[in-house]
Amino acid sequence: MNFITKSKEIHQKYPNLLVAIFFSGGFLFDIFTLGQVDELANFFGHTIYIILLITSFLHLERKYDYQWLNKFALYQKDIFHFFAGSLLSGFAIFFFKSSSLSVSGLFILLILALLMANESPKLQSTGPVIKLILLQFCLSAFFIIYIPVIVGLMGVTIFLITLVLSAITLPIILTRLKHQAVLESKIIAVAMSFILLMGYITNLIPPVPLSVKKIGVYHNIEKSEGVYKLYKEKSFLDYFGLEGHSFKYKEGDKVFVFARIFAPKGFKENLYIQWEKWDKTWKISDKIPLSIKGGNLWGYRAFTYKKNYSDGLWRARVMSSDKREVARVEFSISPSKIQEREWNIITEE
Repeated sequence: MNFITKSKEIHQKYPNLLVAIFFSGGFLFDIFTLGQVDELANFFGHTIYIILLITSFLHLERKYDYQWLNKFALYQKDIFHFFAGSLLSGFAIFFFKSSSLSVSGLFILLILALLMANESPKLQSTGPVIKLILLQFCLSAFFIIYIPVIVGLMGVTIFLITLVLSAITLPIILTRLKHQAVLESKIIAVAMSFILLMGYITNLIPPVPLSVKKIGVYHNIEKSEGVYKLYKEKSFLDYFGLEGHSFKYKEGDKVFVFARIFAPKGFKENLYIQWEKWDKTWKISDKIPLSIKGGNLWGYRAFTYKKNYSDGLWRARVMSSDKREVARVEFSISPSKIQEREWNIITEE
């Protein structure tokens, strides 16, 4: 029994199993190969995958004149799942990196919901609609991620441009090819753009391509010849390579927040660090502007400090110019009861 015959039997007996294997393969492939968002390999790789995803959609349920092609046509749905899985896993990773989990988690849940819907046999039997939704989402995410990287800017105007481009691309392709799903693609494109616009307005969509590689609260920060020394009071967490989020102060202490922010090469953005204190709700205390330039693989380093503070729960949020959260650090402030403090000095080069 040859390989094609055997695989055909397995495919007919366990169709959903093979779909899951193909999808998982795409997901695992991206986890181990994905680099920074501005790497050319990622851009060209995702561009090729988008083209192949569209191509595989166009060939779903297609019958060929040659019998040997029809043997491979059996796996059209599986191939579609592989490309969709690889794209969505990569995009999910980029979105996850670009915001705190409390914000990006909601958007990633949307991606997972699409994947679960796509795996449902009941919804699969409804025709190409679910796959069109998945395809349109991949296309929209592709533009949302890579257009800011290409132009080196982000903001309301750039986001609206990405929505327009993503909304017209697939309907134009299907119209030119006289595909039977042209009307459905137009409806889905408009609906998807509206949903993403609402996600942008409510700050649910992470501010890709920015990402914070490190953020923490410290007692002092010294900068000399491009080297930062971060002073933190020693604790038992040091033995585990962890940093606590408790700031114990003595009179005259300042609260320092350090952040290492990644942005693509040539990218410019005006960020700000927003200090907030909990008092039945989060109340803004200060907003400190921060201009960054991309290109540093390890991230642009910056810090801010606060002299006037009071006991309680605080947080510092790194915000984009369009008021989307990139990252946050939450910490408690209380007086120190230790007479002689020992410092753990962390060097950032």
